[in-house]
Amino acid sequence: MIDMEVPVITALEPLVDGKVFRWVVPDEYIDQYPYIRVIEIDNTDEDYRDNKAIASDIIIQIDLWAEGDPVPLLTQIDNVMKSLEFKRIFVTTEFDEQTGVIRKIMRYKTTKLKEE
Repeated sequence: MIDMEVPVITALEPLVDGKVFRWVVPDEYIDQYPYIRVIEIDNTDEDYRDNKAIASDIIIQIDLWAEGDPVPLLTQIDNVMKSLEFKRIFVTTEFDEQTGVIRKIMRYKTTKLKEE
């Protein structure tokens, strides 16, 4: 199994002053926008040779919370993910009317060869 969460987090940290979290956003950051959460959604074996998987199909979800227009940051996130050889496969938006905060949910997919 290939872990891509850590490389994704490392690549995204400069975009939001290090406020990129794996799985859970700590309570002390809940109101410090923008911030990103990274979660692996799927990691399955792919491309078999001699009854052994030689690659992994990986889906990563990136949640961005922001106040105001998130598009410039979304474009940067998309560019980072493409530089890591991911392609965007899903996007949706949630808007909290009480706080004015936007949550953008994006999923990316890649296939990575396993190293022997």
